[in-house]
Amino acid sequence: MDSSDSRPNPAARQRQIGLVIVATSTSASLALLVLLPLASGLINLLRDILGVLILPFSFMFGLGGQMGQSPALLRLLSDMGMQTQMHPWRLGIAAVLELLAVFLFVIAERLGGRIGYTGACLTTAGAIGLSGLPLGMMLIPAIVTEGVFLLCPPTPEPD
Repeated sequence: MDSSDSRPNPAARQRQIGLVIVATSTSASLALLVLLPLASGLINLLRDILGVLILPFSFMFGLGGQMGQSPALLRLLSDMGMQTQMHPWRLGIAAVLELLAVFLFVIAERLGGRIGYTGACLTTAGAIGLSGLPLGMMLIPAIVTEGVFLLCPPTPEPD
């Protein structure tokens, strides 16, 4: 057996590294997209429970204002999670677009073609746009890798 047979060619190595980068970036982003609504729901639940528990004490100690709660308490409760909610359909569509981007990248990587890489770049850009810039930062390595593969695709493996 020759020593050159045991080493993969550079195009195969490039495809492996590209797959690892895209899969890692997308899986981290998907985990964040799925966990964000769960954490936001938990924070809103805690905010509501805390508001109900403090309400009798605010009346008892004369803090009852316009809505039965002090302005400082209202500010505290509103800061506990009102800004973390996004529309769940946007996050769901962004997650589906991320999965579609990985699928297109793998198909283009296996078949060799710029159409798949172009589709992967476009769907990843759509997922970044729908999820917003802070959440979309996790997809920056994936879209850069897809762009590199789009501009200079590796040669397909011979059959």
